[in-house]
Amino acid sequence: MTPTLIPAVPSARSAQEPAFVPAAAGPAESRDRHARLWRSAEPTGQPRGSVVVLPGRGESAELFEQLAFRLSLDGYEVTYLGPGEDSTLALGECRVPGRPFALVGSDTGALRALTASGSPALRTDALVLLGLPLLYRPVAGEVPTEPPPRALPDLPILLVHGVDDEVSPLPVVRMTTRTAPRAHLVTVPGGHQVLSDPSWRAAAAHTIAFLEDVAISASV
Repeated sequence: MTPTLIPAVPSARSAQEPAFVPAAAGPAESRDRHARLWRSAEPTGQPRGSVVVLPGRGESAELFEQLAFRLSLDGYEVTYLGPGEDSTLALGECRVPGRPFALVGSDTGALRALTASGSPALRTDALVLLGLPLLYRPVAGEVPTEPPPRALPDLPILLVHGVDDEVSPLPVVRMTTRTAPRAHLVTVPGGHQVLSDPSWRAAAAHTIAFLEDVAISASV
C-alpha cells in the first residue's frame, strides 16, 4: 500500500515551550535510496538521543518522514536504514555517544530491531515496535539472516498495534508482552501498518511520548 504523506505530528514539547524554527530543521539528507538522516534540531547542537528506523515489507522512507521529522524537532538524530543496511556495525555508527539509543521497527523491521537489540556491542536503550509480527511464526516475503528471539528483551519497549491487525492478531501480541515487565502495549485504530491512515497520528504521538520518557529517565 502506498503511504499518504500528511501534515506533521504536533511536537511532544511544543505545548510546553515557545515555538521556534531551528536552523537544522528540514528535509532528510539522502545518503542513498536505502539510508536517510534527519539531523537533530536541538538548539544546543547536541542531540538528546539517536533513533534508527527499520522498515518492514514494502515500506519506504516516505512512510516514516513525518515521524522522523517530528523526532528531529524534538532533538533526536534520526536515521532510516533500509533492508540490508542494518548490520550491527551500521547501527552502531548511528549512536550518539552518551545519549539514549533507540530502534524503531515496523513489521519485519520490528523483528530486525528485536534481533539487533540482543547484541551486547550495540547497547540498545529502548525499542519501539510498530505492528510486530508473531514471534513464533515464519514471516512471508522475507527470509531473516538470523531467527528473531522468541521473547521480548528486558528493555523499555513500546508496542503500537492496530486493533484490526489480521497479520498478527492483537490477543496473541498481548500474550507476548506478559513476560516482559518493561513492555507497554498501546492500540490504535486500523490494521497492520500503523503509520498509515487512520492511525498514523496516534502511533506517532505514542512513539514521541515514549522516547521522551526514555530521554528524561536517562538524564536523571
